[in-house]
Amino acid sequence: MSEYEQFKAEKQKLDEFVAQKFKIVRVKEDLSGAWLDFEHPGGEQAQVHVTTANARKYYATLLIAQETEQI
Repeated sequence: MSEYEQFKAEKQKLDEFVAQKFKIVRVKEDLSGAWLDFEHPGGEQAQVHVTTANARKYYATLLIAQETEQI
């Protein structure tokens, strides 16, 4: 899988969580990527591992939008 296709898959997964009203509550970064912990207002939790640089930049924009309540 090309890096672009991998980024598209990771972005789609993040977008699906955001569309379901999940919020990013915790981020843990390491050399292999970033682990994002999501939490739904109903209490459900999920974790996503993003590995591409573009997906890591994208989740940062989601965090900023989340803090300003644009999503």
